[in-house]
Amino acid sequence: MIIDQLASVIRFAIEDLDAVQVETDHEEIIKDDLVIKNEIYKCEGLRKLHLEIAKTNNLDVLHCVFFPDFEYPIPIFGADIIATRNTVTAAIVDVSPVHNTGNIYYSIAPLANSYHFTHKRPLPLWGEIFSPFCKFQRLHLQNEQQDFVHLVNNILLIYCDWVKRSQKDDKWVNNMLRLDDQIWYCKSQKQNKKTLAVLTQWFGKEFAENYIDKMLFDTPRLK
Repeated sequence: MIIDQLASVIRFAIEDLDAVQVETDHEEIIKDDLVIKNEIYKCEGLRKLHLEIAKTNNLDVLHCVFFPDFEYPIPIFGADIIATRNTVTAAIVDVSPVHNTGNIYYSIAPLANSYHFTHKRPLPLWGEIFSPFCKFQRLHLQNEQQDFVHLVNNILLIYCDWVKRSQKDDKWVNNMLRLDDQIWYCKSQKQNKKTLAVLTQWFGKEFAENYIDKMLFDTPRLK
């Protein structure tokens, strides 16, 4: 299954970064046939590496975001998959820009442009947070699913190398601009009403809003 393949790729990247796992109150959530598992890590340069996998009898979801420490010139990595037993209805991967991280796209751009998928999906209205090289697709063909996994793996190779080479920025203005960019990213993601609707259906609105605010897209704080 593409979900398991993608999870293995992401865990390999987490291991490559020497990230350490962080305890969470939502490590495993079970209700009826729904099982949600969360893995949270941190490492130098990244305040939070989050891998979430949710499975029901007929639907699998993978959500992943690597949130940088805003004192480092590191962009935001994100990948999501929604898969039924027969097809992938949504697959997205991107390295979302924050202030003073533009040079990474000299490597990301030719890589992303070398992959072509049949069924492109339109970005949501709040999708200005994504880079021009974001891939958002339906993946009906088996070979395209494998291509997507390979693309994510290759993007993570570039991203992890960037993280390991990044050094703390001592310029306060740069840090504040990156902080603002990350807050904007989180606020924009929270405009995704589908996430709220699905979680509310399963767990109620109070849990859903808290889960989105505290687990999925928690905003960084000044140190």
